[in-house]
Amino acid sequence: MSRRHLAIAAFAVLALSVVLLPWYALDDYVPNGWDATWWARIALAAALLGLALASAGRALRAQLALAAIAVAAVAFRLADPPDFGFAFDGLDVPTARRAGPWVALAAGLLALLALAPELRREPSRPAPGSPRSGTGPAAPAS
Repeated sequence: MSRRHLAIAAFAVLALSVVLLPWYALDDYVPNGWDATWWARIALAAALLGLALASAGRALRAQLALAAIAVAAVAFRLADPPDFGFAFDGLDVPTARRAGPWVALAAGLLALLALAPELRREPSRPAPGSPRSGTGPAAPAS
């Protein structure tokens, strides 16, 4: 399996984990990522955009940035679970984490790992004005 296909699969798993898997539990309330938090929706949007770019084989740097955005959004919600809008007058009510954010985080990290080495292989473009770019002044002949 190529790194590109691995990135496609990772973006797809991340997106599916947001809409299909439970993310938290607050007593009988067990929402998926979409229903639980806007951070999961941000991760979903980043995953879908990354999936589209990876499928087209375009914009490697954008894919990497989208994977990083998705990982950051999921990691934030893992570190700081939502309270679902209940104030509880200062009482600490535990919100249990379910499988969804862990799967999303693992998939996002897998996308990052699959894309990062590809960035090194991307042909570098010469900077404008450099002798290699053809836009700079001609080098003196010796």
